[in-house]
Amino acid sequence: MELEKYFQSYEDYFWEWDNELFSEEEVFEAIVIPNGKTIAYEKFTFEILRFLSEESLPPLGSLLLAIVATNPDNEKTIEWISQLANNKINKSFHHKPDSNFFRVGAAIDFLKILSALPDEYKNGEKRLQLFQTIFKDCHNRVSAEKAKSVLDEYQNHRHHLIRAGNKVSFNESNFIKDFRTMALLKAKFPTIQSLLKAMENLPEEELREQVSEEVLEAQIASETPLDFIVALIREEKTFQVGSLVKRIWSGLNIPLHHNMSSVQPLGGISDLSNKGDFDKLIISEFANDDAVFMSRIANSEALYIEREVPPEADKFCRILLIDTTLINWGNPKILGFASALAIATHPKTDIECKIFVVGDRYQEVYFENVNQVIEGLNELSGKLSCEAGLDLFFLENAIDHKKQEVFFISSDESLKLQVMQKAMSTYFDSIQYVLVNQVEGRINIYKNQNKGKKQLQEIIIPLDELWKKNEVVKEQFVFNTSNDDGIPLLYPAERNYQNILYECGHYYMYVGGNLFLFHEMGFKKGFIKIASNLPFTLGKFAIRSNSKGELLLLNYSYSPLRVITIINLATNQCKSSKGLPEALMDKNLSFFEYEQTFYVTNNLDFWSVESNCNIQPNSDPQVATAFDDYFTKQSLFVQNYKKDRSKYNVAKRLGHVAIVNGKIQINDFLIENLEFVKTRRHALDLSKAWQRKANLILKYKGSNPVTIIKLIVKKTGKSLKDVNAFVDSNLFVILENVEISIAEEFKKELEQEGAVCYIETKFFESGDGSRITNKEGILIFESSDKSLPVFYIPFIIERKTILATTIEYTGNTYFLSEEHSQEYIDYNLFEEKYLKPFVSKVVQYGV
Repeated sequence: MELEKYFQSYEDYFWEWDNELFSEEEVFEAIVIPNGKTIAYEKFTFEILRFLSEESLPPLGSLLLAIVATNPDNEKTIEWISQLANNKINKSFHHKPDSNFFRVGAAIDFLKILSALPDEYKNGEKRLQLFQTIFKDCHNRVSAEKAKSVLDEYQNHRHHLIRAGNKVSFNESNFIKDFRTMALLKAKFPTIQSLLKAMENLPEEELREQVSEEVLEAQIASETPLDFIVALIREEKTFQVGSLVKRIWSGLNIPLHHNMSSVQPLGGISDLSNKGDFDKLIISEFANDDAVFMSRIANSEALYIEREVPPEADKFCRILLIDTTLINWGNPKILGFASALAIATHPKTDIECKIFVVGDRYQEVYFENVNQVIEGLNELSGKLSCEAGLDLFFLENAIDHKKQEVFFISSDESLKLQVMQKAMSTYFDSIQYVLVNQVEGRINIYKNQNKGKKQLQEIIIPLDELWKKNEVVKEQFVFNTSNDDGIPLLYPAERNYQNILYECGHYYMYVGGNLFLFHEMGFKKGFIKIASNLPFTLGKFAIRSNSKGELLLLNYSYSPLRVITIINLATNQCKSSKGLPEALMDKNLSFFEYEQTFYVTNNLDFWSVESNCNIQPNSDPQVATAFDDYFTKQSLFVQNYKKDRSKYNVAKRLGHVAIVNGKIQINDFLIENLEFVKTRRHALDLSKAWQRKANLILKYKGSNPVTIIKLIVKKTGKSLKDVNAFVDSNLFVILENVEISIAEEFKKELEQEGAVCYIETKFFESGDGSRITNKEGILIFESSDKSLPVFYIPFIIERKTILATTIEYTGNTYFLSEEHSQEYIDYNLFEEKYLKPFVSKVVQYGV
């Protein structure tokens, strides 16, 4: 029965068995997309299962998703699966507060990462190795013992697959299992590089050859050149180098692209050739008799039209040699590395670059991450000159000028040495560019040509100005610190047990960019919103008050950079750390508050986090005691919260608004007697009377940021300066409160250029100007009739809700706030005073 259970198919799902192909004698059965392409044949599926079964098996649906992603021409299929999954969430899971628990978006992102892998990893043995890598120790896996049982049953009772092909009703838990497994793999392998490293443990140089920038659709933000330089600036050991790179970029005047010219005849004799294909013979050749014609062809006398020859494969590489001998220590070394990184990481360059340090020998250094740059800076030579290293390099590396270009970077003092002048003369033809650094901050760039040296430019860098070290990077974020638009109710909130914070007898919960305060009555009341639109989605949190009584929120983010950020929720001021001590470069840190100070620990040592984000070691034994006390209280509170049964299922999305038989329908629910009652959408409703207004939000600018910025400027009319300043911020709003069709059209245009966007519905607006907005689970009803007050309804499912204005309410007192002295009235009276006039105004305009 294990075989049938594992391969069970479901109604209205992304895969099914094609039982018409079943044969007892041969393996013909296939798993297919309903009314679509074949995902995999039975033989191939069991070949994968046998390969994986020694350790465990993933859920079948997860495996099929991975197969789909590595099949050819899979873009449309992945998009179809994405739409199906999102429809399932809206129809089957919208009533669940944890409906985002399995994160379909992350699962689809991981499918796109698999799809973007080089073709060699999507065929043959490497494909099997890929599946083995991603599903090793995966979530929801089937044990090796059960895997053996499945395969044994298949061997002896293959006909049981027919029973598995008989579909059963759609199963929610199976859906969650399949998609959540893939979503968790996205967290484990966020980029193509990380996946390939895990798969084959490839050396860095091989990895760079196999994965080009164009296919890295799933790169995280830290992999863009600009953010890599920011990471260098944040790190203490690379601050000086990183702070120079952008200045060198601004003055650098060398070719950033390399194109091998094609043959492009422009007419006349240049179009004629004695070689070519028969279809390119000029017409006059056919005027000869057969003998002459054959003779001219045999003797290569026939004339052909020479067409344009396409360019050759343009694989070009720049080799950057940095002199690291004794004379070049100090400022010249920093200038040398900064120059090399500026050339190699320039945002507009598409030329592959390799960096070598040269002393009495030579060694390649890498620059994929900050740690590799640090290792390169530590490569120093105690020799006075590097002629020995140059001799060895050019002896072992033949330079092909059609495919390679050599830069030599050294100091003016070093190049004055006689042995170095001799070396420069010897390798004059092999070195195309020479960069000469001076200790005060000048970089002179020369090009070797025509047996002479031509100066191209001089870059003067103000070292003192750029090396003024600020302890923190100050950033300003836009968010609310009020009780959110004056809503006179307490909030329902989706449950989150991970980010519950404790401070001076108060408990807070951070979820979805919002900070909530637990009511003093505990779980018997709703939440007080402290702040919204906060710029953090992941990480660790802590909260404390300062001497003025202002709340400070700390976030430790470990993706894409390991950064501590502190926001003053009263003043909106934000400060971020530049880099953490080596001992703190770990995800598994704990943050807590003690006597108005933030502390961090790795469960062994303790550090204090000052208000400017400086990190200082702390050996006070009372801090260790406070740490135990803090997490004891926090853990006990979380345990009690988990036991609490006053759980509210909150709907935060607006997908549909209509008036049906004089009642308001939100999504698939009617408001009836203090409850949202499930119903079907009515064919003759007034849904067309409502327009969906949305924001288009930029999540990731892709590998083509310049094009994205230009598109946004052109479409929105915003200034280039403003867009450039905000496009790198967290979730930049491109279009605000626009019709959904406009947002969808521009989203498609941006995503064709490699950006990642999403559409957030803000409100529905009727023709008369009335609005319905969902604000973190509370529906706000604003009539076009200004004599009718705004009223509020928490959008909760399967429990009684409350209907309230600022002065009156009816319903569940769980949401009633002591700050507003609302008077209780009967539901029928509330309906007559507020609900029916609101509906009447909309219907009257629609008619």
